[in-house]
Amino acid sequence: MPARKELIINLGNSQVSAYEFSLSPKGTSLIRTGSRLLAYDENGESNWVQSIQHAIRELCKELKLKGAAQIILPSNQLLSKTLRVPKVEQLKQRKIVSYELGQKMPFPLAELIWDYQVIDDDGIEQEILAFAVKPAFIDEVCQIAYDCGLLPTHLCPGPILDNVVLQASKRLNDIPEKLLINFGARSTNLLFANESGYLVRNISTGGNFLTEALSDHFGLSYEKSEELKLNYFSQKLNLNQDDPATEILKNVANNYYNKIGQEITRSIVTYKRLKKGKSPKLIIATGRPAKNQELIKFLSASQQLPVVPVDLTDFLKMDDRISEKEADELPFCVTEALGFAIASTTSEKDQKLINLLPPERLTSLEFKKKKKWILMSALMVAVLPLPKLISLKQIQENESEDHQKLVLEVKEKKQTLSQIAIQKKSLEFHQKVNLKSRDYLNQFTQKSLQLYAQSRLINNLQNVTEKRGIENIWFDSLHTQDEDTGNTNLIPYRETEVPIKVEGRYLVSPDNYTDLTAEELRNILIDSNSKIQEILIDEITSIPQVVQVARKVFSTEGKGDLFERYFTHFEFEILIDLKR
Repeated sequence: MPARKELIINLGNSQVSAYEFSLSPKGTSLIRTGSRLLAYDENGESNWVQSIQHAIRELCKELKLKGAAQIILPSNQLLSKTLRVPKVEQLKQRKIVSYELGQKMPFPLAELIWDYQVIDDDGIEQEILAFAVKPAFIDEVCQIAYDCGLLPTHLCPGPILDNVVLQASKRLNDIPEKLLINFGARSTNLLFANESGYLVRNISTGGNFLTEALSDHFGLSYEKSEELKLNYFSQKLNLNQDDPATEILKNVANNYYNKIGQEITRSIVTYKRLKKGKSPKLIIATGRPAKNQELIKFLSASQQLPVVPVDLTDFLKMDDRISEKEADELPFCVTEALGFAIASTTSEKDQKLINLLPPERLTSLEFKKKKKWILMSALMVAVLPLPKLISLKQIQENESEDHQKLVLEVKEKKQTLSQIAIQKKSLEFHQKVNLKSRDYLNQFTQKSLQLYAQSRLINNLQNVTEKRGIENIWFDSLHTQDEDTGNTNLIPYRETEVPIKVEGRYLVSPDNYTDLTAEELRNILIDSNSKIQEILIDEITSIPQVVQVARKVFSTEGKGDLFERYFTHFEFEILIDLKR
């Protein structure tokens, strides 16, 4: 199979990067790359859009990029939610996710473009990571790419792509719990990966925190503060230790380290609580701020874990066109694009990535790209001279022959359709019979389970009559509530549970009442009746089959006669489990 090229554009908050990969069964190779830093006022979202438009245009011109491109979207431009839903069939899963997501999104789901990915699966429930975005934003990104000569084919959120790189890294396979920290400009993504899946958390603290702090302390513009930050932390700027600026830089850096360290610690504690004590054994750091060795040492010391950069040697080859400087930068910026490239080489069944590009939008862009060629073709056809050598008579004869053939063919097709309709009617009849038979079998099975459960319940009730303290008890009736047409207050129950109504009486007989006054006898009867009630309730509740005692009634008058004939009438409405 020949090598296939993939162009990936990473839209970051501080820079736009372009990567062209060569994908083949032998591995993934990076052919060329380029990036542009963004300079814009962060107070307006439209400023970022205009800035990436300028950056993409320059990259396409410099690297001569065109054609199909996959685009990575920054997380802060998207709405994301993590859901926990029951594991169901694929067709039902999207409906469940749509309902749950609609309850949590700040906008109606019908007004958003959204997609989701299963990030963890324990066999019973699934962890779902969903992203949504307004259609206007997608239209802007697609139009910018199209105007620069690119055809967007896939718009994917950046945070989920780092997990693909972790899965592809053979060196990390032996570490069951690991944490990849991707330091960004405006936010930092934490990706907790384990054997069953992964979990994404976003921290609203990024490298721009340092830039803004320097701008506030020194009164510099954003661009000058960014340049000062890069020069200081790359040790290109040598300052005297007595210089007041040195102390300010250290204080600003320490504030940043402490803030992001606290957020990472809080996220790890939350992860440990969710995973019942499991915690990462290794931290992998990427992103431009990860080049700061002081930050790496601080993280390692504060989290008591080794912190290493991304190792690309296992699954990425460098083309000769990649300079040494670009190769040194790759571990800190290429992970998301590399994850995109690796995922595109696997089947959809093995690796489904979120795509926020609607199919109809892609079709529209493809048609728009072909529109000029269609117009040119139509123009050429319009100006072609009519063939002079074709005989109109011959054309008519040929068309007549074709018509006769079509009439015969239609007649044969109608006969075939008639036979298919008869077969279809027969199949529908058999289907109805099968469904009806299945319903009867299900009813028979349910009744069988009920009868067997009632038999076991009667045995358990028989044991109750032998308990000390309630020997003088008998049961008058036992029946299921759904058979009692007079009772409209049924207990809600599942398929494997049946509501039962039990009625009976018990004798309350004092040991010696010949010398007692009527009031004393009445009090003794009430006390004895209360003790028997407590014992009876405990015994009924402790029966293994009983799931719930929904209602219990004790009648000392009316159905019972405690003070004249010394017996009490009782009724229990209970819910039993057929499988117990």
